[in-house]
Amino acid sequence: MRRAIRRLLTTLVVLVLLLGGAAWWLLSYIAPDERLDMRYEPIDVKAKVLDTAQQLKPELVLTESDITHLIKKHLQDKYGGGEGGAPMELAKDVRLDGADFQLEEGRLKARLNVTYKERIPAALDAVYALEWQPPNIALRPQSLTLKEIGLPLGLLEPVVVPLDLPLQDVVTVSDVQFQQDRVKILFKLQLGL
Repeated sequence: MRRAIRRLLTTLVVLVLLLGGAAWWLLSYIAPDERLDMRYEPIDVKAKVLDTAQQLKPELVLTESDITHLIKKHLQDKYGGGEGGAPMELAKDVRLDGADFQLEEGRLKARLNVTYKERIPAALDAVYALEWQPPNIALRPQSLTLKEIGLPLGLLEPVVVPLDLPLQDVVTVSDVQFQQDRVKILFKLQLGL
């Protein structure tokens, strides 16, 4: 009888250790590989457009860095993140700790560091289609993964990033081109005579 109890206890201890090891491996697997933050530099799109208009250049180029800063600012404004890129509450029990964005011809790849229930850090990868919705850039969710594990697309919502372009009486956007590492906005100048 003692031998059976000892085997049962040994089996239970081994199972607990295996489950603990599996949980530790899973947590380390989904943890972010790099530290990301939500800091951004303000981008004055209106001033950039007016500057190009003064030079009689009918285009505005927003670099990947510009787009990253615009999205981070928009997210900070929308979800109430603090100064200096503090984390923000995206949904119940989900905190966005940091993000990085990469343009890729009509698509935006997002790397997101999140924390679930203040305890479980994870790295998410999202892909958005870029669309022009005058006068904003819209991000439509295409995919969401947690370290190559597909997640339901319903966890993401569309994002509309305002550009704060000058009034229509100064410029009119004629075309928007989503290129490899930049967004080119072509416009017509409204010259008042």
